[in-house]
Amino acid sequence: MNLRVLVVAALAFVAACAATADQPPTDPGAEATDLVRLIFLGDVMLGRGVAAVADADPGSVFERLRPVLLDADVVFANLESPLTARPHTAPGFALEADPSAASLLASAGIDVVDLANNHATDAGPDTVLDTVRATRRAGVAAVGAGAGRPATADSPGVNTWATDAAHESVTALRGRADVVVVGVHGGVEYLPRPDPVLERVTGELAGWGADVVWGHGAHVAYPVSLVPGTRSAVVAPGLGNALFDQTLPGTDSGTLLEVLVDADGLVAQRTGRVMIEAGRTSFGGWDLPAGDAVALDGEWWTPVRPPSEEPPTGCGEVDEARVLGGLRAGAEAIDVDCGAVTERGPVDMVVAYRRPSSTEILQRAFPGRRWADVSGRSAHLAVMAPDGRMRWGAATLLDPIGAVRACTGSIVVGLTSLDDPAVIAVAAWTWQDFGFRTSPSLSPPGAIGCADIDHDGTTEPFVRRSAST
Repeated sequence: MNLRVLVVAALAFVAACAATADQPPTDPGAEATDLVRLIFLGDVMLGRGVAAVADADPGSVFERLRPVLLDADVVFANLESPLTARPHTAPGFALEADPSAASLLASAGIDVVDLANNHATDAGPDTVLDTVRATRRAGVAAVGAGAGRPATADSPGVNTWATDAAHESVTALRGRADVVVVGVHGGVEYLPRPDPVLERVTGELAGWGADVVWGHGAHVAYPVSLVPGTRSAVVAPGLGNALFDQTLPGTDSGTLLEVLVDADGLVAQRTGRVMIEAGRTSFGGWDLPAGDAVALDGEWWTPVRPPSEEPPTGCGEVDEARVLGGLRAGAEAIDVDCGAVTERGPVDMVVAYRRPSSTEILQRAFPGRRWADVSGRSAHLAVMAPDGRMRWGAATLLDPIGAVRACTGSIVVGLTSLDDPAVIAVAAWTWQDFGFRTSPSLSPPGAIGCADIDHDGTTEPFVRRSAST
């Protein structure tokens, strides 16, 4: 079964089937159990100062954001610039860009743009179709406006907000879609928090059945929240600017929202920072989860629905004494777990241990740092074969490990200080070829374990920082 992602696009409060969304963005090869990665950006403006940068060096505009976008299956952005050669006719700012600028969107990896915004007709009613034609030629889908939409003097071909119509549209789509995304362009600009009307509308959309409420238009970023329920929703009242030339406080940055979905809806979500400077945009890194966390491919996400946690299995038939005998003399195991961590065998024993310190070289190189506990022992980690051979071993650890769980192709560890066994932070280590790639540590810590977050039969590092349910 194909994963069906249906988009409802919005203008200063809009909700109706998107103009080109009679056949919405889908992955035709996706099975029902497949995971799809969706990225959402805020406001993109390709005119004015950005156009000058693009004319001089088009590849630089999205160069430092593009690698992140290309990792997703579908990328959405709000296009604040009409793409037209017509002269500006509306009062206010002229944000139009040349139709050829659509190629910037395509080369950046942007797949879908929302046209349901207050600048869609700035060069006259026909501007809407100019923009649709330009994006279509570039291979970018346009939603929220276009031919076949109701046209009035105030709203020529652009979806505008009507509560009853919005409710009806979202409810209808909920019955025939695996994932429903609602785009909302609105809110009072530049406020430090969403205005009451925007807050109410985004909450209603989540309650009606939207999986993702994708807000844009205020030009400043607002916190993304998870609305729990039988079918949880991610609500982003405003993602701020993704590319603009504004100079007011808060307009030179934005939020990137990424969600992981399957045929049952949201699986996990995360946010990252988008930074704008001199007509160019860049990725500023992923935000760390504040609550429960799962490491997918070594990167932290917030799980949206409860994961299938795997109980500790221990090391079963593995002769722990024999394996630990393969460590250096005087070593003391702090924690041990077994699992398919490396590709070198079906079972690996992961051992966090201490041994008498021999860190003279490190001590000389870093004289201000302690490398041994009060008993003169340094901290280490080893991955052992069942016959006691060492498959991989870490030199002296900067951050001692006090707890370890072995997941599929990765481990999750609890970090301590040298002289106190209390866990003060947690981290995920992902096996890659001949060693581990480490994730940023999370603090405060939580209960570590392994969970099948994506229901693929393998387990990922999981940290429970909320109360168990």
